[in-house]
Amino acid sequence: MKTTDLIHLSPAVQKALHADFVFLVWSDKVQHFPARQWSTSDYQQMLAEKLTGEIRFFLWENYLVATGDKELLILMPKYHQINDLVETPAPLL
Repeated sequence: MKTTDLIHLSPAVQKALHADFVFLVWSDKVQHFPARQWSTSDYQQMLAEKLTGEIRFFLWENYLVATGDKELLILMPKYHQINDLVETPAPLL
C-alpha cells in the first residue's frame, strides 16, 4: 500500500471523511467504522490490533494515516499531527 493510493479514494469516500470515523484503506476496498468519543488509548489499541510490525505515521490532506507491514492504511480524520498518537512518557514527579 502506497501513500499515492489515497489519491484514488472515490469522491464518496473523500466526502465521508469525518473525525467520528476511522477508515481502513486497502488497494481494493475501503471500510469505515465509528470512533465517536474514542480516547487516544482507544486509537492506540485499534492500531495495535489492525497493524503488524513497526507502525509508521504520515499526513495526507491534513489527516493522520498509520501503516505497518500489512497492505493497509488507517486513515484517522480526527488527528492532524504526526505525533498525536505517539506515546509520550509519563511526567516525572
